[in-house]
Amino acid sequence: MAFNDKSIITDKDRRPSPQYFNPDTNQYEVITGRNGANAFIQLGTVAMESWEGSANITKTFPSERFGFAIMNDGDADLSFTINGNARTVKPGEGYSALFEAFTSVQIVADSSFRAEVLR
Repeated sequence: MAFNDKSIITDKDRRPSPQYFNPDTNQYEVITGRNGANAFIQLGTVAMESWEGSANITKTFPSERFGFAIMNDGDADLSFTINGNARTVKPGEGYSALFEAFTSVQIVADSSFRAEVLR
């Protein structure tokens, strides 16, 4: 058994297959690529949740996220904090970056914005 109490996937000869643990499905999944190649799963490039707002909010996610983007559509500065790192985004500006794994983001705003996280 693996550390998370899930059995790894084996082939017909009971040899471990190339795989990774998907925390979203809570199981191991075979890694398959095109033409027999190994698949590459790049973190921070798969769009997940997106939302709009105009007030302070703390968003918590069910699994780790690696990318964050925000557009300040308002007329006042907004700020956000991920992993203790705070950033300010001026009116009309956008911000997009990859971070160490995070499960929440805090946004401090009093005018409109659009935001999105990436897995």
